[in-house]
Amino acid sequence: MSPNPAIPGTPYLTTLQQEYQTLQTNIGLGVREVRFQDRTVVYPSIADMIRASNYLYQVLNPQAVRQVRFFTTKGL
Repeated sequence: MSPNPAIPGTPYLTTLQQEYQTLQTNIGLGVREVRFQDRTVVYPSIADMIRASNYLYQVLNPQAVRQVRFFTTKGL
C-alpha cells in the first residue's frame, strides 16, 4: 500500500507522503508521539493515529475505492 508517486513541481504532495509514511511507521511501532521535521504531535490513542492515517490516505489517493459493508438481522 504505497502512496501515489509525487507529481513533479508539487512539494505539497511529497510532504504529505512523508507524513503518511512517518505516521504508518509509528503506528506499527505503537508510538503515539510523531515527529516530522520541526513538529511533534502526541496522539491520545492509536485509534486516533489510524483515523489520521486513513484521512491522509484518502487525500493522497482520491480515486481509492471505499468499501462499506452492511450487516442486519432482519434482511435487506
